[in-house]
Amino acid sequence: MASMSFFNYLGYKILATILRGLYILLQIVMGRNNRRMVQELDVRWEHIQLPSRDKGRCIKANLYYPSEYLTSPTNKARPIIISWHGSGWFNYAWGYDAYYCARVARETGMFVLDADYRKGPETTFPGPYHDVEDVLRWIASQPGRFDLNRVAVSGFSAGGTLALIAASALRKTLTQIQIPIVIAFYPPTDLSIPAEARTVPRPIKAFPVFILNFFLDCCAPDKAMRTDLRISPGLASPADFPPNVIIITCEGDNLSPEAIKLAEKLDDGKRRLVHEHLKATFHGYDLVPQPGSYEWGLREKTYGLVTDTLKEVLMQ
Repeated sequence: MASMSFFNYLGYKILATILRGLYILLQIVMGRNNRRMVQELDVRWEHIQLPSRDKGRCIKANLYYPSEYLTSPTNKARPIIISWHGSGWFNYAWGYDAYYCARVARETGMFVLDADYRKGPETTFPGPYHDVEDVLRWIASQPGRFDLNRVAVSGFSAGGTLALIAASALRKTLTQIQIPIVIAFYPPTDLSIPAEARTVPRPIKAFPVFILNFFLDCCAPDKAMRTDLRISPGLASPADFPPNVIIITCEGDNLSPEAIKLAEKLDDGKRRLVHEHLKATFHGYDLVPQPGSYEWGLREKTYGLVTDTLKEVLMQ
C-alpha cells in the first residue's frame, strides 16, 4: 500500500498540529459544557484502557451507565452501544460526545462506550479500522457484562464512517456478537469521491477543497485504497448492513450527498431505515449549540430519535 511522501507527511503534520491547536478553544468550551450537562444526568462513567493488537499500546475509552446499575440486585448483562467521535481523521476529539453518551445511557439504561481511535497523518488506514475491530473484540470478551446479542454502533462524521464499517464489513466477520442497529451522524461514506466533487446547492459552513483533501489523505493517502469497503462503507452491498439503520444528514454539509445516496440504497424494504435530512444546518450542528437555538432544537430532536429507537430495538 502506498503512503504519503516524507515532505507531504511533514506538511500535513504541521497543518494537523496547527489545526489541533485551534481546536483547543473548542475543547475548552465543550469540556465545560459537557461536564455541566453530564452532571445534570444521573449517570456514572469510568475510564478504561482497552487492549490493542499492537504491543505496548491501549485504546482509550469511557464507559457510561445509569447510576442504578451499581445497586441493581442482578446486574445482568445489558446491551451496549459503542460511539466513535468525529475527527476529520486527524483531530484528537475523543470526549467531544460526552453529553450524547451520558444521555443515551440515562434514557435507555444501556452501557455506552465512548471509544478513541488513531488519527492521521501519524496513523492512516488500516490503523483506525484495526482500533474499531479491537474494541469490538474486547466487547465480545465480556459476555458477563454486555449482552452480545444486543450491540449497537454509533458515530459522528469520521466516527460515523467507522460505525458504518463496523456494521457492515466487520459485522460479517465478528460472529461472536450481533449488531442489529447502526447510527451515523453526517458520515462520509465514499472516500473515493474527489474533494472537488463534494458540493451541495446551499452550503453552510462547508469544508473547503484543500481541507477535504487533507482529511482524505489523513485517512487513506493511497487513492487506490479508497474504494476498499473498510474505508468507504457506502460502496458495500445493502445485504451487509443490519436490520436497523439511522442516518442523519445536513442540508448545508458538502459531505451529505454521499450519505444520502447510501440511505437511498439501504431503503430497499429489507430493513428499517430512518433517514433524517436536516434543513438549513451544517456538519457538526450538535457540538456546541446555544440553548434555545435552531441547532439546539435539532440536537434534541435527533438525540431523542436515537434513544427512542434504541429502546425499541434493544430494550424490549
